[in-house]
Amino acid sequence: MNLQQLTYLVALDTHRQFGLAAEKSHVSQPALSVQVQKLEEELGVLLFDRTQRGAEPTAVGTKVIARARLVLREAQLLRELVQEEKGDVVGELRLGVIPTLAPYLVPRFLVALTTAYPALRIRIEELQSEDIMQQLKEHRLDVGLLVTPLDDRQLQELPLLDEPFLVLASETHELAAKATVSPADLQRPGLWLMQRGHCFRNQVLSLCEAASPSGVVTYESGSIETLKELVRRQHGYTVVPELAMLDEVDHNPCIKRFEAPAPVREVSLVVHHGFVRTTLLAALRDMILASVPARLHAGQAGQKVRWR
Repeated sequence: MNLQQLTYLVALDTHRQFGLAAEKSHVSQPALSVQVQKLEEELGVLLFDRTQRGAEPTAVGTKVIARARLVLREAQLLRELVQEEKGDVVGELRLGVIPTLAPYLVPRFLVALTTAYPALRIRIEELQSEDIMQQLKEHRLDVGLLVTPLDDRQLQELPLLDEPFLVLASETHELAAKATVSPADLQRPGLWLMQRGHCFRNQVLSLCEAASPSGVVTYESGSIETLKELVRRQHGYTVVPELAMLDEVDHNPCIKRFEAPAPVREVSLVVHHGFVRTTLLAALRDMILASVPARLHAGQAGQKVRWR
């Protein structure tokens, strides 16, 4: 038994097809198949059921694979610990970002990150919060960038931003005439929301519940950009995070801030407690903070209330 065999084992479990697992592992399919078979022979059990549709782990295979992931992660932690001690920033950084943050925040710091660490391979995925949390705990992601608090003892949170909520109203909507808005204003008809499954939708609905709305008319969309365009070209209003409007928040009269205490969402870097690349994590934090206005930094003065 060796680490390479365990790597192939995990790859096959991830992709459930010998050909795809071999391709992702940069090895020929026969070579991967032979190594998995040798591991099965050594252990004396069948780890995968081979079918025309691919490969499915057996009951004992599922247990072995779970343990193999832990072994591989511990081996990787050894490498990362040595690299950290040597001051090397190499290898791979796997970053998961929620969709309501990714298009507005990642482009702001990515160039700085790749410039500072040219030897670092960076893989970024847009995922829902639950998927990021699960993959952090399974060590399939290194760092998450999402809304907190998460209340998960296996994960460590490093707060970055207190991002205000804003209201974007169409020119013809009654909210466009207001200087500021309050949660009670979300009772008005014409509110456009994210689809179910997005944490930002839940936060907006939480604001609505605080205002005890009666019969809010909603139109659900899959992206913040769609909501913005619907407001601009149709009618109504929507609630958006400030990063989504950062380039026009100071000069667009249709963007309204909430009156104090302003609702904000806490944005954090999240890692598993076993994460050892503290130098890289600190550098990533500094780059993100440098990429946005200081007023968004966590802990800045002002009357704010965090919404989950």
